[in-house]
Amino acid sequence: MLKSTSTFVLLLIFNVLTQAQTAKKYAISGFVKDNFGKPIEGATIRLNDQHTGTSTDVDGYYKLQTSTIIDAIIRVTAVGYRPEERALNDKFIQDFQLKEDRNYIDEVTVSVRGKTENERKVAEIKRSGFNVSVIDMNIYANQTANINQVLRTAPGVTFREDGGLGSNFIFRINGLDAKIYIDGVPMDNFGSSMSLNNIPVNLVDRIEIYKGVVPAFLGSDALGGAVNIITKQRSRHYLDLSYSYGSFNTHQAALVGMYTNPKSKLSVRTNAFYNYSDNNYTMYSEPKYGVVYETTIDNKFVPLDKVKRFKDRYYSAMGQVEVGLRDKHWADQFFIGLTYAANNKQNQLGATINDVNGGDWKSSNYLMPTISYKKQNFLVNRLFADIYASTSYDVTHIRDTALYNYNWSGSWISNQGSANVNQQKHEEQKTSNYLARSNFNYDFDEERNHSLNLNYNVNTNHRKTYDKILDFNTSGLPSRMTRHIVGLSWQNQWFNKRLVNNIAFKYYGLNTYKEVDEREFDTNNQLVGGAIVSYAKYFNYQGYSFASRYRIFRDGGVKFSAERAYNMPTMSALYGDGQNQIANWDLKPERSDNLNGGFYYNTFFNDNHFINFDISGFYRVAKDYINTHIVTVDGQSKFQAYNIPGVKLYGAETEIRYGYKDVITAAVNASYDKALDNKKYTDDTNQQVSLTYGYQIPNRPWVYGNLDIGVAQNDWFEKGSRTQLSWTTQFTRWYYLSDSHLGSLASKNHIPSQTVHSVILSYSWNRNKYHVSGEVRNLTNERAYDNFRLQKPGRAFYLKLRVSLM
Repeated sequence: MLKSTSTFVLLLIFNVLTQAQTAKKYAISGFVKDNFGKPIEGATIRLNDQHTGTSTDVDGYYKLQTSTIIDAIIRVTAVGYRPEERALNDKFIQDFQLKEDRNYIDEVTVSVRGKTENERKVAEIKRSGFNVSVIDMNIYANQTANINQVLRTAPGVTFREDGGLGSNFIFRINGLDAKIYIDGVPMDNFGSSMSLNNIPVNLVDRIEIYKGVVPAFLGSDALGGAVNIITKQRSRHYLDLSYSYGSFNTHQAALVGMYTNPKSKLSVRTNAFYNYSDNNYTMYSEPKYGVVYETTIDNKFVPLDKVKRFKDRYYSAMGQVEVGLRDKHWADQFFIGLTYAANNKQNQLGATINDVNGGDWKSSNYLMPTISYKKQNFLVNRLFADIYASTSYDVTHIRDTALYNYNWSGSWISNQGSANVNQQKHEEQKTSNYLARSNFNYDFDEERNHSLNLNYNVNTNHRKTYDKILDFNTSGLPSRMTRHIVGLSWQNQWFNKRLVNNIAFKYYGLNTYKEVDEREFDTNNQLVGGAIVSYAKYFNYQGYSFASRYRIFRDGGVKFSAERAYNMPTMSALYGDGQNQIANWDLKPERSDNLNGGFYYNTFFNDNHFINFDISGFYRVAKDYINTHIVTVDGQSKFQAYNIPGVKLYGAETEIRYGYKDVITAAVNASYDKALDNKKYTDDTNQQVSLTYGYQIPNRPWVYGNLDIGVAQNDWFEKGSRTQLSWTTQFTRWYYLSDSHLGSLASKNHIPSQTVHSVILSYSWNRNKYHVSGEVRNLTNERAYDNFRLQKPGRAFYLKLRVSLM
């Protein structure tokens, strides 16, 4: 009996151990990249004894569960690349670097089944007829840069700031106004706390830059083009944390986190950032360029060689949480989100260096709930639906508490008598915003040879302004602006996808409204006349576009596009911002007839070298071109948008990129962008010729370029590490601030030519999990200017720490 019992126990233990061994799961993970170090999304990973496998995500990352590893062989395949396989050998971290299959014609498989949304969008971009470039922001993840610093290195792009972190800016593509989107949503909807110059690079996956014709699905009213910022979105667990510190007491932190329950498909996404800077950088007098800083001694103005900004602090913060479901039969993605943002910005300067402020600042608090829905095969097969809606509420306070004026020594200037004491200002703006966007795309066949896209955007801004000091029951008067944009486009492919065309029609509607207090009061605050008057305007236009791409040979082809497009004025341009920009109710939408053409060539040599070459040109005739000039209000200089009746723009740009494996990268680009006054007559009788006809529009850069060189070494100090050194150079040719043909050239103020160099050294280890980088911007301490001689920061140093957990 004892022997039988012992035998049973031994058999039971053996069975339990066997089942435990059988039930044990092994996790195999790694990255799949190409020979140049770029992640390969959608690569398939399988084991030789399994029928199931997995695929890589946008980072090239994969994770595969298996119950046996004995004699296991792992195999990786990807469309357009040579397959690779190797024995597992009990190593659970397996990274792959695939080489391109040159026998594969690089036309992306257009069936969307089995593809992620990111894959589908990138595939559409690659085969479209639009003049579009894609910037992979992951290669900038270890830099302390914001999005604006990356964008300004792209050809044809100008980004003009009037200061340091958080400063005001003007963004254009090929000399015309360009719209900015975050995941297809207009950035205007995110309030003043989120902008191109404060969003960290770590929050962004890629940036799509459209030049000229803009796809109908963006619902854009832009003329020069559009930028679509695609934030990081993962279906797996993901966490990215970063913090940087640098010159001018600058702090920047960012967080990206994602979690998806593998069974319920419940997903949580969160993004957050924090920025702070004193912006107390040094500025230098340059008399030959009309830049002279002064202080006051014994009631006399005395020039200074250099000054330091002393009231220009800026901070901003944003937190966003989205909760939803993915991969359900009724929705590919369904999310409900909430975004909160806040900022506070001191206003050291007005529109020129002569307006020194000591107590002027602006703060805002912003809240936006959102809902989004995406579904492939919506209602019928091959119909894709993308529906989004949001409402937001922003409260902004604009204050100037200084009783006296200031000079560049940081001291206030005593006024002669109490009558000269400055009036204090406190204005409150309450702005409500409503956005609804629906986009439907129908593919007539699985190969997507013919597709139809319908997009509708409606966006309403409603602002009430309150005077918190003078409030004689006159504040709180509303102003409102509503945009309607409808786009219908047909994309078609011919000759085995060598020819791709896109034909689109757009409807633009703009409804503006304001109430103005035209009442008059006596010294006892008694009404003596006038009334509160309402003003309203409505504009509606029709636009159209045609974009085409023809692949002449395997590695190269041509692109052409033409359009008539409209750009609606912004809320600040029409109604002012309460601070540095004053209103212009008479501002009209601008129209442009555009022609764009280009040639591209991309090729590889010996699997280790690649060359990309792009050259393009544009010709545009604009009506009611919106520009900015300086006007004086109550002795202070302010910005104001105004219309130039006719402007002719033309130019060209070119870019060459080279890469050797994942060791060397180099890029150089140059842009020529000229704008001429095209309004010949100043009167209706066509007899008085304008003095500015045929001459260049002042105060805008027109020759500029960039250089970017990087060298890297893998496994230098330890296995799984990467050391990288990058050098960037930005050049802008000098340009006049006023009309060059009027008066003596010697007397004309101009912004000088400037060449700004920056260098970045970064080190990553533990397979790209931990990162540290150091950066020097404006290495040679160049005098850098953008807007109206407003000097930007000189040499600056930054250190950044980052942790990225997959």
